[in-house]
Amino acid sequence: MAKKTFYITTAIAYASGKPHIGNTYEIVLADSIARYKRFTGYDVRFQTGTDEHGQKIETKAFENFSTPKEFVDEQAGEIKRIWDIMNTSYDKFIRTTDEYHEVQ
Repeated sequence: MAKKTFYITTAIAYASGKPHIGNTYEIVLADSIARYKRFTGYDVRFQTGTDEHGQKIETKAFENFSTPKEFVDEQAGEIKRIWDIMNTSYDKFIRTTDEYHEVQ
């Protein structure tokens, strides 16, 4: 018998700066639900990531003497690093600058 599938995602964190308590709260809740569903036999897909577009990104990059891409690479790396330190069980970390996302 195939397992039931359960899909959960967080709002993708806006990469204009370091994650804040709201981002952290949300990932902890989603992670708790994902772990519970796995424990109870579900095939869980858990996705999180970063939103890396917008005027605020361009402004923050300029303020930090970097290109928008360099800036979001640094911010996304920091967000992912924190989620990994927290041992969150996401299956996929998406970025809106990922090639497959840009093509769509």
